[in-house]
Amino acid sequence: MQKIGAMVKSFFAHWKMPASGRYVSNKEMISYSVGGMGVQFIQAMASQVVLSANCLLIGSVYSIKPMDIGILLTINTVFSLLIQPLKSYLIDNTQSKNGKARPYLFWLAPPTVLLIILFAFIPMGWGYKTKLVVIGSLFILMGFIQNFYVGMYTQLVQLMTPNTDERADIISVSSIVYSMAPTVTGFVLPLIGNAFDGGLTNINVYRIAFPLFTLLGLGMSYLAYFGTRERIIVPRSYKTKVKFIDGFKKIATNKYFWLINISNWFAFARGAVTGIMTWAYVYMLQNGTIMSIVSLIIGTASLVGMASAPFLIRKIGKKNTVIYTNIAYLVASFGAIFAAESFVLLCIFMYIMFASTAVQIITAPAMNADALDYQQWKTGDRMEGFVGNFGIIGSLLALGTNLIIPYVMELMGLKNNYDVLYDSSIRTPLFRVLAIISVVGAVLMLLPYIFYDLDEKKQKQIIQDLKQRAVEQDRAEGYEESIDDIEAKLIGVAELAQGNADNIYTSADDIPALDSDNKTEEDVDNE
Repeated sequence: MQKIGAMVKSFFAHWKMPASGRYVSNKEMISYSVGGMGVQFIQAMASQVVLSANCLLIGSVYSIKPMDIGILLTINTVFSLLIQPLKSYLIDNTQSKNGKARPYLFWLAPPTVLLIILFAFIPMGWGYKTKLVVIGSLFILMGFIQNFYVGMYTQLVQLMTPNTDERADIISVSSIVYSMAPTVTGFVLPLIGNAFDGGLTNINVYRIAFPLFTLLGLGMSYLAYFGTRERIIVPRSYKTKVKFIDGFKKIATNKYFWLINISNWFAFARGAVTGIMTWAYVYMLQNGTIMSIVSLIIGTASLVGMASAPFLIRKIGKKNTVIYTNIAYLVASFGAIFAAESFVLLCIFMYIMFASTAVQIITAPAMNADALDYQQWKTGDRMEGFVGNFGIIGSLLALGTNLIIPYVMELMGLKNNYDVLYDSSIRTPLFRVLAIISVVGAVLMLLPYIFYDLDEKKQKQIIQDLKQRAVEQDRAEGYEESIDDIEAKLIGVAELAQGNADNIYTSADDIPALDSDNKTEEDVDNE
């Protein structure tokens, strides 16, 4: 009890003032986390309208064929490819007192909510081609607006603090908090479905749930806008202005972005088997009440993964955490091959997969933020937006891969009549093939991280050097600057400029930083 009391006391002691060596107060962390729950209520409804045959609304309700879904996904991918440079330009050239990410959280939330609600109110009496065109058009808009919106929430934490450990902690806490949103919706949706014939294959379920949860999420999400601030280490004279070609050339030399993105290119394959849980609930279990309970239990996998992530990161580092959780995912997806006929075994293996994925929800943005720090150290530019241009390469690859899984589904007997999934002679072989695809995807996602060497020690050296560079450049331009001043601006506490905080260096010479005049990028890599 004394330890719990001490933890509570410490939490409120740093409610407005961050702890020594940290930049974010607990109040700001909670604002980001609860605001994220709002974002995830919106995202949970968006996840009900993905371009996948596993999507009950698009597949079972609107009866869109798997290959037509694959074609719509390809069209959407082409649009995303074309629009990505504009998104990158907007992010990296945003000049706002509210930062780079926060303005988009404010303005993109309402149209995102509107688009999701519209998906539920497409008239069932419309012809197949009309529904196909309308769904495709809505997805193109979603591909820009909704993805931009969710991406800005994820990116915000990368800008809130330069401390890599603090980033991981904030991501972990916020993920645990906002994971309650999909847990709630996963429990409530089947209960709503019980009120209608056909359960989750009845359009009325979505016409109730989409407005209810997205509007609730809209109100909550603004906490992340009003309750946070962005902090980056740059000289006073730094102005954000990055041309597309120059930006692409610069990020193309960052090996860490390459490794992260090469791994992500195979996520479509690794996730092939996890989508079958929706089908297992509807076509295998066929019980909405039990589905609610099981969904709630499996939902705790995310909590387990997110809660364990900070401890794993501190114990073995982000790289090893990613490697070991990918191995766990690989073993579970391999087990799913032999568990396709057992609902209980499927749930167990899916639990492991979801927990492993949840850990990487923490590690992914944390590692991406470290790579951004490395990019700034290497070229002097903050490149949050242009990093997304790696997605262009992924989009080109997706033009072919988008059709692989739909093709497999149709080849295995699933066309426009999803009722065939009630037949175990069709359902079981399909589940097994998708599990095999997941095994291959898990292996391919694992391999790039063997070559990833941006560890926590190197990141801290980079941040120290960025502070020193900012001080030196400001002094060269006539500003009286010190490390304390840099810290004061980052934290937003004027007292730090007077040197009153603990563990704050009093001059640039006190920092065990990299010597930017004598050490090269190769020296940092070797260390």
